[in-house]
Amino acid sequence: MKIWFQALSPSPNIDPRWAPYEDACARYCPTIARPDTHIHFASTETRAPKMIVSSYIQYLHLGQVIENAIHAERDGYDAFIVGGMRDLGYSELREAVDIPVIFISEVSYQVAAMMSSKFAVIHSDEHPLQAAAAIIRKYGLEAHSVPGAHIGYTQTDLIETFEKNPKKIIEEIRVASQGPIERGAAMLVPGFAAINVFLAEHGVRDIDGVPILDCQAAVIKTAEMQVDLRRLGIPKARLGPKFSVLKSDIETARKVYGLS
Repeated sequence: MKIWFQALSPSPNIDPRWAPYEDACARYCPTIARPDTHIHFASTETRAPKMIVSSYIQYLHLGQVIENAIHAERDGYDAFIVGGMRDLGYSELREAVDIPVIFISEVSYQVAAMMSSKFAVIHSDEHPLQAAAAIIRKYGLEAHSVPGAHIGYTQTDLIETFEKNPKKIIEEIRVASQGPIERGAAMLVPGFAAINVFLAEHGVRDIDGVPILDCQAAVIKTAEMQVDLRRLGIPKARLGPKFSVLKSDIETARKVYGLS
């Protein structure tokens, strides 16, 4: 089984601040998968400033992710994981390729809802925490969650601080988690993928007895399951026949727009 794990973060070749995160994923993600599953981790080749706060820049950023999904399918990958917690391209990616496309936030929040009475998101900063709340509402899981918390770091500042002083970040996450736990959170979900992989690599699996969901593990295991189901004859669902977009329609459109 071959799974393409696509981050939304930029390649360390263009922004070295992301190197500790990419290195951690390259180490950790293969340990989650089955022995016969190959995980290919990929970042993006470019990323404009303010991507996480601008819908238009996210639209521009998404193009390279879609191209990577098409490339992955053509190269024989069995599934494509979107490892950025914004779940960008939810409809577009599922139309563009026939292989299963699995989104890390959707899976994480659904698994947390299955495994706990209430969950809460622990994030890097206020704006992405608000975005996570909107995603939870989009998936209809608001009743399964309580308001989360953040520790007040930009993404790159968090990565840098965790690399230099992991105990500091772990303690700040522990302190920030107290509010959600008091509000009834029975499971904590890292809202930023880097928080998840860093905590996992440091063996931090709970805060004061409240478990932390391993988002990378959840999404990789879901990808393996979807490939298994596909091999059993259960294909990925598309829109109903009346409204379906065929693979030939996608190929025609790519030619019209000069992409194939």
